[in-house]
Amino acid sequence: MLINYLKIFVILYLLPSFLNGQVTSIWPENISALQTGICLVEYFQPQFEMGEIKDKSRIKKKITGVLVNTEGLVITSDVIYPANLDIVESSMIYISTQPMPEDITISFKRDQKLKARFIGKDEELRIAFIEIIDSDSLPNPVLFKDENSFEVGDPLYLIQHLNGRFDFEKIVTAHNINSIIEKPKRRLLTTSKVAPISAGGLAVNGKGAAIGVVYRSESYYSHYEYSFDDPSMGQSLFQIVPAGQFLPLFENPPRLVTQKEGSGKSWLGIQMQILTKDMAAYWDLKEKNGIIINKVLPGSPANKAGLKPGDIILSFGNLQISSYDKKNLDILRDYVRNLPEGNIPARILRDKKSMELSIYLESAPKSRFLAEEYSDEFLGLGVKELTQDYIINNDLEFDTEGVWVSRIEDAGAASLGGIDINDFILSINDEEIKSLEDFTDSTKDLKESEMEYIQVFLKRQGKTRFIFIKTLLDDSEL
Repeated sequence: MLINYLKIFVILYLLPSFLNGQVTSIWPENISALQTGICLVEYFQPQFEMGEIKDKSRIKKKITGVLVNTEGLVITSDVIYPANLDIVESSMIYISTQPMPEDITISFKRDQKLKARFIGKDEELRIAFIEIIDSDSLPNPVLFKDENSFEVGDPLYLIQHLNGRFDFEKIVTAHNINSIIEKPKRRLLTTSKVAPISAGGLAVNGKGAAIGVVYRSESYYSHYEYSFDDPSMGQSLFQIVPAGQFLPLFENPPRLVTQKEGSGKSWLGIQMQILTKDMAAYWDLKEKNGIIINKVLPGSPANKAGLKPGDIILSFGNLQISSYDKKNLDILRDYVRNLPEGNIPARILRDKKSMELSIYLESAPKSRFLAEEYSDEFLGLGVKELTQDYIINNDLEFDTEGVWVSRIEDAGAASLGGIDINDFILSINDEEIKSLEDFTDSTKDLKESEMEYIQVFLKRQGKTRFIFIKTLLDDSEL
């Protein structure tokens, strides 16, 4: 009878854990040892709002990091600098500037702050790397295990930090792997009702081995608070990057490129869509799988190789395009980005005929986030040099030179005169603008000239127009 009572007690005790998806395995003994390598990353992020041309404030933020070697390399979520550093084929051009994190410090224990610097990030993995400047007397780094045999239901532990209400103490929570996403990159998913300070953190398996890091959610723009997907019942969805994907980066972590360089990642220079069964039937194609090229970007590797809209990519390098999965677009993009510069064989379908060709991959141009910017307080606007993503999004000629409006001051002279963000400036007072230097030369003496109106010739949505800006000088200054 006693045994039966014990069985009932065990069932009632464990049932809530099963219903909540929590782990029932024994707590790993080396969790405490792993916690010593977990650090609190504190930094300041300059802030600006639409309607400002200068960063007027800074916000202190904290995320979780993991020490990965004895030289002071720390891996964390890229919420610390979420800007897309590669060429951006998107119409969301208004998100023009992403401030770099400033005054970064690392704390492994209370009342300890080690100076550090941001060194770079990996776009696909959405993880960033920080380097501790003074690396003396560091704790033991976390040693990751390249584990591949994951299954749904496996126990999982997350080590993160709580928010300021709990004095940023470390917290260990028990979970199960609820789902495994394979494409385009493998992700482990788990849910939790605990809200840590950020998406960063260390993932540990049921045997106590460090097997991954937690990365950010899809809501990542700088003016948003850190947040996670909320599937139901107030639970958060955590996404975990397995260690095998980032371990090779420890020897040579990604580094932020200078403004004169490209992204360091290869690009093809096409816009594309999946070949569907209906398309294949309409065109009477024998090949049923592939990726259709619907645009070839001028000056790109694809353009130089002679690819055309309507070509269907069947294979690229060692990658065979199969099935009708839309994720194949991301798979091809990631595959190309991680190839070295040089000739890559490809097989395409053109006019129902299979063709073999070689495409010379090059480093992708830098994105608008890395473009140099200049702000003119007298006019109340900020401008940036042209980058390939701006040229692409605005259907300009490949060799176009000039500047575009990246910021506008509310109620400033440019705003009141009718200039908008994304306008492409062609000339100021009949002086042609082909570079940031031309713009600064044309505007540096405007205030001293005491002109009542400034003539700006610009292009907006493919159409040119003149705009006359009334300067906001006092009557006494005119």
